[in-house]
Amino acid sequence: MKSINIHEIIINRNNLHIISADAAFYAFMGERLYVPFEKFISEEDKKTFYQKFRECTGERFMMRLIGENGKRGCYFSRIKNGPSKDSVEVLLLYAEELVEIRNQLKKTISIRNAMLEMYGDTYFEYEPENDSLCIYTLEKEEQNMGCFPLEAFEQRLMAHADETQQKDVHELIANIRTGTRRFEMRVNKNLLNGDDENCLMTINAMSLYEKGTFSIVVGCIHTGHEAEPGIQRKNEVDSLTGLLTKADITRIAIDLINVRKVRGITLAIVDIDYFKKVNDTYGHMCGDEVLLKVAGIMEKEVGAGGIIGRIGGDEFLIIFYHAEDMEPMRERLKCIKNNVKASFPPNAGDRPAITLSMGCAAYPKDADNYENLFFLADFALYRAKEKGRDRYIIFDKEKHGDPEVIRNMTKTGNRIDSRGNMSMGDILCVMMDKVYRGEDYALEKLLDDFVIHFGIQRVMIHAGTPYHIVYVAGEQRPSAELTARTEHYMNMDDYQQQFDNTGLLFLNNVKFLEDRLPEIYELFEALSIYSLIQIRFRDKNGTPAVLSLESVKKTTTWNQSNLHYYRLFAKMLSAYELL
Repeated sequence: MKSINIHEIIINRNNLHIISADAAFYAFMGERLYVPFEKFISEEDKKTFYQKFRECTGERFMMRLIGENGKRGCYFSRIKNGPSKDSVEVLLLYAEELVEIRNQLKKTISIRNAMLEMYGDTYFEYEPENDSLCIYTLEKEEQNMGCFPLEAFEQRLMAHADETQQKDVHELIANIRTGTRRFEMRVNKNLLNGDDENCLMTINAMSLYEKGTFSIVVGCIHTGHEAEPGIQRKNEVDSLTGLLTKADITRIAIDLINVRKVRGITLAIVDIDYFKKVNDTYGHMCGDEVLLKVAGIMEKEVGAGGIIGRIGGDEFLIIFYHAEDMEPMRERLKCIKNNVKASFPPNAGDRPAITLSMGCAAYPKDADNYENLFFLADFALYRAKEKGRDRYIIFDKEKHGDPEVIRNMTKTGNRIDSRGNMSMGDILCVMMDKVYRGEDYALEKLLDDFVIHFGIQRVMIHAGTPYHIVYVAGEQRPSAELTARTEHYMNMDDYQQQFDNTGLLFLNNVKFLEDRLPEIYELFEALSIYSLIQIRFRDKNGTPAVLSLESVKKTTTWNQSNLHYYRLFAKMLSAYELL
């Protein structure tokens, strides 16, 4: 059945620019990605929109939006406060979809009820919002067996249970009340009415969540005998997120790709950036809330078009079906990424800012088996983290190289922290162990690891008397002409006087030098240096040297609390011979 497509759009309260949206609305926007939301609204409805926008009460109203082709569509709309004080959430439902959805829903319910009626079981639904549990069957003579509070349902079962069965009932009620993802109770008695001592009563239930919020429990009560044939094995789910476990999502992916060879399967590996810091800073309870919310956002976007599993503490695997075309895939990944970012905005007080990194690869376009496909998706994830996180990367042979060459490089396997979950201190400890234990750890490799794991855009080492550049790592290696000019400024007395008495120069904005040292400021502009940190040290032979950490693509506000890490790295460089 076609799902109800309620667009959830987060817009900036100040300029009405769209912060995040679902994939379907991104498709509706088309080439109009960078225009404010009001540009989509028909002129006659803008006054109403502005009023509802100011009020943010969530009251429903009708609004017409204009597509790229100029055609207008009528939408049921609601506007309420967004996840941060600077954002607003707009909910839209296309009116013309409702009739089609209603007809499909009636048909689907009829089919499902007919199938359920063949089993003759009893079913129940529990809504935590009003503590109401309804029991019903699909038999014509008894459609509904009553609705009552959960406590009354517990008393009904307890009235027919012996001491051992009472413990099972208490556990069942606790699972219902707390929203355990999937659970079961098996007792040798019909506890609903107590009239059959020789039957096996099985209650299977599942809690459903809407974007991470516990919404309802649905369950089936079956009475039968031990001799009845068993039910086919069910997929195991993660107890926190309700997603499939690593074992089952992997088994499904292998079956689809290696066994059934279903074309158009795309794997996406999703990782929560710096999740360890969330647990360390905000506590594990907050970490669990983040995992639950992220899982809910992914489930909503993936819908019936795929299946999701939790394959690590903060890592997920999505299997997308019928995903031959990568352009729609970009929209879906962008939607997941932007929705998570909008749901956990920065500067939200006691809530962490959350972003995602994602890597994606498609079968059979990129690989002909699950193992190689997962490797390429993992490589794409690694590239996303390497480029600064908060992004998705879809593997492309033309951009990223031949898969065999990549595998031979084993780049992902050599990373200190391939999942990006280690703290800076932990990473430096691993580096120090490699340096001081006498392991073959070339200076070039040390610098590359530092650039990747600390997100530094460019690292330079100047050494000698006078100083000259001996090593460069990271982005935008300067030309020969700029290299000569760099070595010139490093040896200017006026510049060296900018260092403090500990051998540190800390410039969060090189404009600081515009009036003091205009020649050097002009050079920094030519080098595209926006900010930098430089630390003096001596190499293994006592040769004077300077470690230069540079922001060359965008302005970086350096965190002073990380200075001791950078000093420690300079200390590690003292173990090497630079000249």
